[in-house]
Amino acid sequence: MKKLIISAITAILTFICSSAVYAKDANVVVNGKGIDTEAVISENRVLVPIRGVYEQLGFDVKWYPEEKDAEFTKGNHYMLLYSNGELIDVDGRQIRPDVKYGIINDRMYLPLRVTGEAFGLEVSWDAETKTAYIDGTVDDGGEEVDFSDNMGFAFKMNSLMPKNENYMFSPLSIKIALALAANGADGDTQKEITKALDIDDIEEFNAYAKQLIQNYSNNKNVELAIANSLWLNTQKAPDTEFNADYCKKMLDNYNAAVEKVDYSDAVLRVNTWCSENTKGKIPSIIESPDLSAILANAIYFKGDWAEPFNKDATYKQIFTDRNGKKTETDFMHMEETFEFFEDDDVKILKMPYKGGNTSMYFILSGDKRIDINDYTDKMTYEDVVISIPKFKTEYKRTLNSDLRTLGIDKAFDALSADFKPMFDSEFDFYIDKVLHKTYIDVDETGTEAAAVTAIVMETAVAVDPSIKKEFIADEPFGYAIIDNDTGEILFMGEYAFVS
Repeated sequence: MKKLIISAITAILTFICSSAVYAKDANVVVNGKGIDTEAVISENRVLVPIRGVYEQLGFDVKWYPEEKDAEFTKGNHYMLLYSNGELIDVDGRQIRPDVKYGIINDRMYLPLRVTGEAFGLEVSWDAETKTAYIDGTVDDGGEEVDFSDNMGFAFKMNSLMPKNENYMFSPLSIKIALALAANGADGDTQKEITKALDIDDIEEFNAYAKQLIQNYSNNKNVELAIANSLWLNTQKAPDTEFNADYCKKMLDNYNAAVEKVDYSDAVLRVNTWCSENTKGKIPSIIESPDLSAILANAIYFKGDWAEPFNKDATYKQIFTDRNGKKTETDFMHMEETFEFFEDDDVKILKMPYKGGNTSMYFILSGDKRIDINDYTDKMTYEDVVISIPKFKTEYKRTLNSDLRTLGIDKAFDALSADFKPMFDSEFDFYIDKVLHKTYIDVDETGTEAAAVTAIVMETAVAVDPSIKKEFIADEPFGYAIIDNDTGEILFMGEYAFVS
């Protein structure tokens, strides 16, 4: 009897709390058409179920009940929502909404304004009728990218980068991180990864990577360091180990450290590793410990120009961006002999760093994304008058959609992924997301750059995380005082306002 009373009280309190926060009284109109969707209001923001509005806008919406994540795709556009409700990934941009999205009555709701405006839609609110209006369309992101047969991995990735913001990515970092995954994959999962990376033989690439890492560590002219690590969350994936043969191969060829973490220290330790191996230029790569495993790569580069710019020759000039906006900024100047190529479509300048083993190519090609390999043999030494802006770029992108475009599908599929060679576990693993962060600073003396790629892996079967529970009463809550012997409710109430 007592249990029944307590259960009833719990149900009542749950209703009180939820009804105090959410009111199902908002309407949604998309391009003049009313949508039959149960919109709610939370913290003065309209939240809508994930399907209604975005399916109306032509998105394909996928819901992953085990992970409580959602994925929206339309052409080359995508949006990822994660169960923690704190971040939204829109076309590789990380957006933190001012109100958390989350699960209400077993349905995922998302904030309408922030997600709509992220795709360039106009979102307005009529307080009198409690109606949210969404106007505009989301195109398919342009025509499907047509890669040439001889275009390498780096230039395929470059074709997928945005045209509306500064970006930088590290093909080598991405390639090595995915090679860590490919070595622990089997069957079609491995074949899709290696094909996307233009790797014909994974063992040959392992030997190549080993030599590359050794060569860079011995380079006295520029600083170029490559670090790799494997991380296992022992709470999220209990009774699991990285396979011993896999670990040995990754240590021998990639000098990859193997680390174990749990929910209490995963974020701190992974991000500390990230910061240490990029000289603090990329201080973090993950925000949540809710992951099963991570395969991580970090690259740090610092090189001085073989022919540095004179700082006294740096002065303001106008830079015109892709939208025609003109901005005054610092430009570096010199006149020197460098390898150079020019035709009606492109201009390419090659500037070497000290020692001549590494160089930076500058490319003027308008909106055209080119493969430099098509032009390197055509470059000749010329006297060149150079004017280049000093710049610093920090960029982050979730690569799931890009890698799917390149043909990696099974690795992201919880039912199809085959990473059995990587783990000794009763669970099956798949790639949840591939995170990429970069940093570059170009000035008169040279270049400093860093990149981190983190492949976050999850188990295909939900596992009890055994996290320490929290009760943080920072929103309206109900309460009851109960006689434990009789089960009588002595007092019951709700606290919803600060008095």
